[in-house]
Amino acid sequence: MPTEPIERTGDCKSPIREFDSHPRLHSPRGESGDGFGCHSIKIDSYSIGLNLPIDISIECRNSKLSLKFYYKNQSYRVALNCPFEELTESDIYDIVTRTIRKADGDITVREFLDWIIENDECGGALATRKKSASHLKDLYKREGRSLDESTETFLDTDHTGRTLPEQWAKKYGLPHKIRQIRSLFSKRNLLLFKREGWDTGHFANFISYIAESTVSQPFTTDDNEVERIISFFEANREAHPVFYDIYLLAFGAGLRASEIYQVKGRDFTTFNGQHFLLLPFATKRSKLKNTNHVEKVGISLKLYEHFSSASHDETVIQGGLRLHKRFVKFLKQDLGITDNKACHRLRKILGARLATTAGIYHASKTLRNSVAVCERYYSDLTAHKNDLRV
Repeated sequence: MPTEPIERTGDCKSPIREFDSHPRLHSPRGESGDGFGCHSIKIDSYSIGLNLPIDISIECRNSKLSLKFYYKNQSYRVALNCPFEELTESDIYDIVTRTIRKADGDITVREFLDWIIENDECGGALATRKKSASHLKDLYKREGRSLDESTETFLDTDHTGRTLPEQWAKKYGLPHKIRQIRSLFSKRNLLLFKREGWDTGHFANFISYIAESTVSQPFTTDDNEVERIISFFEANREAHPVFYDIYLLAFGAGLRASEIYQVKGRDFTTFNGQHFLLLPFATKRSKLKNTNHVEKVGISLKLYEHFSSASHDETVIQGGLRLHKRFVKFLKQDLGITDNKACHRLRKILGARLATTAGIYHASKTLRNSVAVCERYYSDLTAHKNDLRV
């Protein structure tokens, strides 16, 4: 395609092939010392590798530079935040291609993930969105793919017709990772993507993918483990008072690690002769339900009396992640718990004990899990009670 003539003032130079010098755009200062004296420079898009039948103008108005071009009968003007002397051919290429992609509803995988993380309207907490995005980045890295590829590559298939998530499931397994990646393409998020003007057809293979569910085995414990844990903490109560407090909240109230360090003295209460621990902050369950509901946990008299002297407005455990890591190390090295989530095992043991002594429903209420979940993991621990005469 023939290029249009380039308007110059004096001895303008540029790395663009039709210009004279390779490394940078140049323009001598005019007599008035105003720098860039060219009002408009036109460039054939083929000359900078765009392979599009469009012409680009570099314009200067009131000492401010901008790129101007027409694409699909729409005019685009993009302000440049650099001096004319520093403008390069690659700068122009990047700016124009990024604008054209956006106009076509086409974005890169990197832009897609950055938007997911930054947009609070997307489903899930920020930490969850970051984890899901990191899983996708990890699989792209394993495949040697670039995050700067278009999201259109989500539609890639192999020679057998397998989609990307199907290929990853076969090659790596990792159903939990792929399931979390799949959550990025929820119905709620698709509406947000459409609002952004993105081509949601690029996400079809992930939308249609049915993620595998990991099958967890029913939880098992026994009376010996329960007695060993109780005896251990009673013996270490004076030497490790903070660890003892954490133990009581996990083993006696079934709190998750994220909940233990938010409890305040005022959250312990009594109603109708029973003792409760209120959780007036976002928990895993309240996040899922997307409500501001205050959860209530039934606790023993011993637990209530132990924390009744705690300061009303202060957290009963003064610490956070670093303290929790020390507690987990203590459970593994000194108590001998081998589970990866050692503190969470204390919560599970409470659920197992309640299922055995009080029934699945009470275990469900205390752990704040559904009855179905408790039946799946704790039902084999309950006594069968079938001593009927036959």
